[in-house]
Amino acid sequence: MKIRWKILLILLMFSLLPLIIIRAYGLNTLTDLGSDLQIQTRVTLLERATDSLARMAEGTAAIINLEDRLYRTTLKSVQAEAENLLTAKKVPSLIRPPFITSPTKVLNEPKLVTHPDYKKTAMMGRGMRSQMEHAENGPEKGDLIDLPISPDHISYWLSPGLSESEAMPSIRRISPLLHMFQACSSTLNDLALWQEVTLENGLQATYPAHNSFPPRYDPRISLWYKEVKKELKTIWTLPVPDPATRSLCYRLSSPLFNDKDEFIGATSLVVPVGATINSSLIVNAEQSVNIMMVSTRYEDASHKEKLLVIGRNEGATEEKATRNIMGHFWQAPPEPEWVFENNPEFSSLVDDITMQKAGVLQMNYKGIPALWTYSPINESLALLIVIPVIDFTAEADEAEQYVSESISRQIKDTTLIALSIIAALAFVAYFVSQSLSSPIRQISEAVIKVGNGDWNARADLHSKDELGELAENFNIMVPQLREHSSILQALSLADEAQQSLLPKTTPEVSGAEIGAKCVFSEKTGGDYFDFIGCQTCGKDVFATAIGDVSGHGISAALLMTSARAYIRALTGKGHPLVEVVSKVNALVTEDCAQTGHFMTLFTAICDTKNKTVNWIRAGHDPGLIYTPETDEFEEMIGTGLAIGVDEYYLYKEHFTQLKSGQVLTLYTDGIWEAHSPKGEQFSKAQVRQLIRENYDKPAQEIVEEIHTQVAAHRRGLPLEDDCTVIIIKFL
Repeated sequence: MKIRWKILLILLMFSLLPLIIIRAYGLNTLTDLGSDLQIQTRVTLLERATDSLARMAEGTAAIINLEDRLYRTTLKSVQAEAENLLTAKKVPSLIRPPFITSPTKVLNEPKLVTHPDYKKTAMMGRGMRSQMEHAENGPEKGDLIDLPISPDHISYWLSPGLSESEAMPSIRRISPLLHMFQACSSTLNDLALWQEVTLENGLQATYPAHNSFPPRYDPRISLWYKEVKKELKTIWTLPVPDPATRSLCYRLSSPLFNDKDEFIGATSLVVPVGATINSSLIVNAEQSVNIMMVSTRYEDASHKEKLLVIGRNEGATEEKATRNIMGHFWQAPPEPEWVFENNPEFSSLVDDITMQKAGVLQMNYKGIPALWTYSPINESLALLIVIPVIDFTAEADEAEQYVSESISRQIKDTTLIALSIIAALAFVAYFVSQSLSSPIRQISEAVIKVGNGDWNARADLHSKDELGELAENFNIMVPQLREHSSILQALSLADEAQQSLLPKTTPEVSGAEIGAKCVFSEKTGGDYFDFIGCQTCGKDVFATAIGDVSGHGISAALLMTSARAYIRALTGKGHPLVEVVSKVNALVTEDCAQTGHFMTLFTAICDTKNKTVNWIRAGHDPGLIYTPETDEFEEMIGTGLAIGVDEYYLYKEHFTQLKSGQVLTLYTDGIWEAHSPKGEQFSKAQVRQLIRENYDKPAQEIVEEIHTQVAAHRRGLPLEDDCTVIIIKFL
């Protein structure tokens, strides 16, 4: 299609489309005006209410998401500090006697003070009844009373069966956490109730300090502790009454490990259910509004596709509101309660909550049309608010009738305007297309010439508009493309040359089986490996070398090529290994004097008949010797400076006696430093595990398996460094 027709169609679409829409809307409004006004008013009110609730839900979800990140960051800091203290070799001394509480006694209790954020629910036990008999206005069951705390101390709860002497070593280690707890409390403000560290021996450290745990309280039998011990990761748990305050709270918990990666306990943030919920959602809630905390996380298969009600906000009576710090009451249902509506909209709502999405839906609630607003709190919970539609649409019942004569006149006027616009746009489209098509044609012809290999082609266009800029940029681009093409050809030749320098096959020697492979991270790389026969030592003796040049690209490839030439020239002629490496170091140092590059190197002379290896390690990763009989690894550590750093460095040759069945592995750091999309390294431990699992396979298959697993670990990410592996199996 010609440009002029495209311009005409675009102009017509943007010019006439509003007129067509207005005309169609005007015809529809000529129907039953009174009834239509009422319907439109209801729709408008509901749309406004839906938009308002949607923004409220999204805003609440955003705030909760930020708070969740704050919780996780804070808990991670406490977790790291607790693990450091619990695994440190030196046990710190106590600055002051610890505040210890247990089912039978309290030791070193500091001065506890009241705080407006710390209350507990009054119970009707014997002690409470005794207090009520001596108080004129004693608390009633369910009222909130002060829970004294100390923000300057940690309280240590000894679970039943744990003695003070057994707990004291752990208390000494945990006591320095006070400063971390105080800093985290300052950061969280009033978003968390308690910070806790719970150990497998039954010791629980709590900040701020208090003395309000039930006598039989043992955190180790709590569902949250069992769950984090089972999952061994940071998790949210469903709300349950807090043992100290008896208020509905949920926890963010992380496991603690010792230096052997053994589970030794958990650290937690105890969060009141109302702390992460935007108060604007529940202020001035009417009697008809249902505010619930729900979850899709449960194991009862009979209630699939339903929402479990974890807690309800029942509002506050005027009398209790004066004594309630939150201004509203979250209560857990006395019996399991489920929310369910048999329609597709409800299934969509459950899916959204499961995927932690906020939103608003309109559907019936117990047979009454309602707006459902939902906001995720964490991966386990969501806030659900159900408001009857009638609360928003009452004004629509009083809508007035309106007149439609002006709309019909508008339809006639728009018809005349549309015809005039069509004629004017056709005229404009013709001349505009002419001014655009000619310059574009010139640029197109120049592009075709460049595509056919004419690097001298240029777009001869001198206008000052965007097409002129395009032509000017095209003329600048052609020489750059030519230069870039030349560079790519040069890189391709360099890659071919470097690949040709690496061994095509591994040598065949009696008494050993050899496998090797190198994968470059760029066209040219800095990794190096080689096998060199020893002319004066016999057919059962060969030399091998593996190295890694600092940096990547052409400069690293050139240094690798030079080092290869030096090593080949000096190795394999019976010279002592120390003499060979020292001469190579001197030559490479002279080459690298002004560049700052260097090269790590591991070189060895292998006698397969006598099962001996003479080797020198020059700053490279240690070689690994695996013995299948004992399932043990030995590192060929040694000491030696990287090649190219100190021209006069004295290297030391090492000797290792091997035996049949042992596997020698040499590799570069690109193997174990390869990262996954999550930033996790492949690790030396994984390399060892692969050798352990595949030692009985041919050497080359072991090499291929290592490279395959490194590629799978990266999951499509490009290589950050060259990867080289050599496997020598002594038969």
